Amino acid sequence: MFKVKNLLKDLFLSLKHISKKAYTSGLIIVTGCMVLAIVYMGVNGFAGTEANAVAALGRNVEEETAVSDSKSVEEEDGIAELELEISRYKAYKAEANQQATNGIKAEALTPMKAPEEESDERVMHTASFKAEEQASKLVSLSAKDYEALTRIVEAEATDEDIKGKILIVNVVMNRVKSSKFPNNIYDVIHQRIKGRVQFSPISDGRYYKLSVTNSTKKALEQAFNGEDYSKGALYFMARSLASSKAVSWFDNNLTKVTQHGAHEFFK
Repeated sequence: MFKVKNLLKDLFLSLKHISKKAYTSGLIIVTGCMVLAIVYMGVNGFAGTEANAVAALGRNVEEETAVSDSKSVEEEDGIAELELEISRYKAYKAEANQQATNGIKAEALTPMKAPEEESDERVMHTASFKAEEQASKLVSLSAKDYEALTRIVEAEATDEDIKGKILIVNVVMNRVKSSKFPNNIYDVIHQRIKGRVQFSPISDGRYYKLSVTNSTKKALEQAFNGEDYSKGALYFMARSLASSKAVSWFDNNLTKVTQHGAHEFFK
């Protein structure tokens, strides 16, 4: 401590003997050196820090993008499922309103819970459809059509095997393609000619009460992927269950093309 005090004292005494001009010049030099030191530190220190910050930010963006991409796939699947559920609920509500208008009790419909949100109807393909392999067999279904088709197949072919259910799908799709019938699945299934429905489960209410099984869903997928046993049939009947008048009309006005299980198929 004593040595430092002596050093400072000597420095102070020496400064007293320096001329004013020399003192000013020395002050300018010292100041200049300090400015250069500050600039040097700014270029290397702050610029380096900024570069590191930019690099770190880039890494964070890449990591967040990767996480975001993985989440987006899950979110899109969730949205598709929600929109399908919403569309089915809309179809259900429409049927409830229609049945109420026709004097059928709403309790005849299978209860369906309303989705939490609403969305526009979404066009979808059957789950097993492979566009690249079977582009020529592309079949697009709205949720409304899918709901109607699964229900009518389940109702008409409840006790039939998978082929029997595929045949019902084939007939409905043959009608959609024919100029004699409506050009969409829902309207084909709900069509009335002179006030009479074309499918008995619509009139007796079975269409609205049933639960669709996995075998029926599988039949739709197989039919849309190319399985067709109908030979162009546009009509079918279960002879043992049909009225004698209906049986007579089928036999006298149509051509039988095939038979499977309880159903005979005509065109």
